[in-house]
Amino acid sequence: MATLEHTIASHASDVNWVTFSSTVLASCSGDKTVRLWEMGTWAELPCSPLLGHSYPVHCCCFSSFGTQLATCSTDGTINLWGSKSGQRLTTLAHPRNNGMRTVSFSPDSNVLVAGSVDGTLVLWDAYTKEMLSVIEAHDTSICACAFTPDGNFLLSGSMEGNMKLWDGRYGNNKCLYYLAEGHDLGVTCCVFSPTFGSANPDNPIPETQPRMQYFMLASCGADMLVKLWDVHVSPGYEMRLRVNLQGHSATVNACAFTPDGKRLASGSVDRAAIVWNPLTGEKLYMLTGHPRCVTTVAFSLDGMYLATGCMDRTVRIWRLADGPAVIPVQDGASKTEKLVDVQDAAAPITAQETTEPPQPKRKPLSDWSVEEVCDWLREKGLEQNIETFRENEIDGNELKQLTNETLSKDLGIAALGQRNKILRGIKSLQESESSSTSGQAQANLVALASALPPQLMQNLVSTFAPSLMANMAQSTGPTVTTSKGATPQAASDDKVPDEYLCPITREIMVDPVIASDGYTYERKSIESWLQKGKMTSPMTNALLPNMNLTPNRMLKMLIQRHFGGQ
Repeated sequence: MATLEHTIASHASDVNWVTFSSTVLASCSGDKTVRLWEMGTWAELPCSPLLGHSYPVHCCCFSSFGTQLATCSTDGTINLWGSKSGQRLTTLAHPRNNGMRTVSFSPDSNVLVAGSVDGTLVLWDAYTKEMLSVIEAHDTSICACAFTPDGNFLLSGSMEGNMKLWDGRYGNNKCLYYLAEGHDLGVTCCVFSPTFGSANPDNPIPETQPRMQYFMLASCGADMLVKLWDVHVSPGYEMRLRVNLQGHSATVNACAFTPDGKRLASGSVDRAAIVWNPLTGEKLYMLTGHPRCVTTVAFSLDGMYLATGCMDRTVRIWRLADGPAVIPVQDGASKTEKLVDVQDAAAPITAQETTEPPQPKRKPLSDWSVEEVCDWLREKGLEQNIETFRENEIDGNELKQLTNETLSKDLGIAALGQRNKILRGIKSLQESESSSTSGQAQANLVALASALPPQLMQNLVSTFAPSLMANMAQSTGPTVTTSKGATPQAASDDKVPDEYLCPITREIMVDPVIASDGYTYERKSIESWLQKGKMTSPMTNALLPNMNLTPNRMLKMLIQRHFGGQ
């Protein structure tokens, strides 16, 4: 069974990562902080929060014995902390000052690796703090990397969806194996089983292949799948797909094994976490309750607890045991979870028979606002296109008219896979759309306004359709206000539109400006970015054409109007 034991609600922005040592749970967030919690009591340690990053913290991991904690950030640094004292031991900088999305210790804690937004893997000696190697690994951002259990090899996954195998000891630039199609539209996380195959010395070695060495890898991505692979490293290098675990209905953000390798957890944009049996593909539990995307999952070292982090700024601690699965209770019925035995509820669910979690009923596509279209893109794992759709005011009516040609020529979406996924999603929406006519007047207004110049459209909608603006605010979840000291505070109404937040700091913008990459940022944040010698876009990692910043007066007016009415 699985029961919700505790909820942590101390972060002021999205929880990006959680990880356990034998006695401590660590969490990091878009609020630039790292927080430490005592296992069992879940009380925050006196040394927490750990402050030292100037931009969102994306990932954190403990060394093998739990004595050190590594954290990486958009600010282009890794901080190493004493896990008991909370003291910052050292700071490691990316050689090009580029942001880092993932960080990991080797199993013996001798090597530290980070995956960066510029597609490089950077390896350091964890003791001397000397940089060992910079591997030009991928053409796009690396969001996933993991050492094999013996530490001899390193696997990386990119936002393009490919995966590569590298030397894990010395960081040689030679790619040992290349898998072109790991996950459609991007790999978000990968982790090796700590006990499967050659990771377990007690496993028998086939007499016909005495030199055979292989491991099990779990990976997840924007294709809504968790995939299990056999990674062969001797004799020769090869990756073979074992099974696709189907059960999520949106991008899967994270996956993690228990230390005994008997269970695998995954967390998704569909707001659910699933616990699997990786050997049979059976779905053991589905954990629901988060109101927004589940961003990260981690098991405690004894396998007793599962921590799930979310964009609602919370960490939930689930107590696990063999047996019943979790079935959510309707809101208001109880603050706890109802336990129903799998055998009483339904036959065991296999990897091929999994079903999607129930989705809330949508209103007609014609009634969708621009923000609701953006929320839909986020659900489909197409976050990289959100700003393009916002800039072009793509609402529900405009969405229905999109074609492959308009996506390519007018919106500049070059990747065929992304265009196809958008078009398939639109077709699915149209096929399942009800004939309800509610909100038709609002839809007609949006359809009329969409034919007007963007600035006139904004004025028309905000002046004559305040209900539409209210819906836009309600369609987004928790966010943060301008920072106060080192830790931003939660917005008073908890419903701030995402477009009002700076993409770098995730804080409400006071002086929004448009950079040459077409994205809008808080002036102080983007100026600080440029002053540090970062000549690339914080959003796309492409080289900025110029350093010009143009005031976004329309957005500034909308932000002032939004908060002026509260």
